[in-house]
Amino acid sequence: MTLRSLTGRRPSASLVISSAALFLSMGGVGVAATGLIGTDQIRNDAVTYKKIAPNSVGRVRLANGGVVNSKIAHDAVSYQDIQPNSVGTVRANINQLQARVRGKCAAGSATGSISNKGAMSCNPTAPEEYGSSATAKPVALSGTAATTGSVALPTGPTYLGFANTTLTATSGSNPVPVTVKCTFTVGSTTATQDVVLNTDGTKGDTTTATLPSQLAGVAGTSTVACTASVPSGDTLPTVTGVSAINAIATAANN
Repeated sequence: MTLRSLTGRRPSASLVISSAALFLSMGGVGVAATGLIGTDQIRNDAVTYKKIAPNSVGRVRLANGGVVNSKIAHDAVSYQDIQPNSVGTVRANINQLQARVRGKCAAGSATGSISNKGAMSCNPTAPEEYGSSATAKPVALSGTAATTGSVALPTGPTYLGFANTTLTATSGSNPVPVTVKCTFTVGSTTATQDVVLNTDGTKGDTTTATLPSQLAGVAGTSTVACTASVPSGDTLPTVTGVSAINAIATAANN
């Protein structure tokens, strides 16, 4: 067979296919193996998000600090995109948020203020105060001591008591000096005062006096008890007394 006879013929389809297969098997794999595309062959910004398959980039492929603020659009991250319990005081703006309150106030003090970092400051509380009823009614006085006011003082602190006793004598037909003695008690401590009410002899006229008292004592009961007397031979007119008592727990023992 001469060369002219070969070049004058058109190759068959089977010859073309087999020749192509032979070429690929001999050279194609070598090109693929030695022609891998690296980062140096990709220009910046050449790969857009549309070229990346969904769910193909995870935390393993992201460098630490790889996503910076300039790469995140405003309002792009919602609360649903933040992992629960991942934002603490280090990452939060505590000028806008209130950190968890830490600590507590000791006995005898109360919360004064709380800083944005949760630090608590405490202030001394006002001492406890106990008082007799403001609606107490006057009590008739005679030679036998009658309680004109009373208040219970709880166990624990000591107290500073104040009593204000109002005394009234209603005159009969004759002028009579009425001596009223009142004993103020705070716990186990007592103090006695007296005052003279001089009636004028005009029937129905009243003479009034006030006995203020101050006394420190322990817990228990604070009372005021009074008696009224006149000189021998005189008739005791109508005399009444009512006491307002206030006791404050002293700060040193509260």
